Amino acid sequence: MAFERISKILEAPDGSFVYAQADYATDEYRVICSGCPDLQNTPYNSGAGAILAASYHTEHDPNQKHVPTR
Repeated sequence: MAFERISKILEAPDGSFVYAQADYATDEYRVICSGCPDLQNTPYNSGAGAILAASYHTEHDPNQKHVPTR
């Protein structure tokens, strides 16, 4: 797997950093958060979905209770 960052790096109010990644060879998308190590295990359907989830996670829902996934 060769994931690459597809969004800008966002800073959450708690100081953690959040960004979206994509592996185009395997069509996989994920969100990385420095404060939530389990977040990267959540798959997304598209790059746009991962970017929106990263933004939402940063601004509104740091515990990822309401971020839509597959």
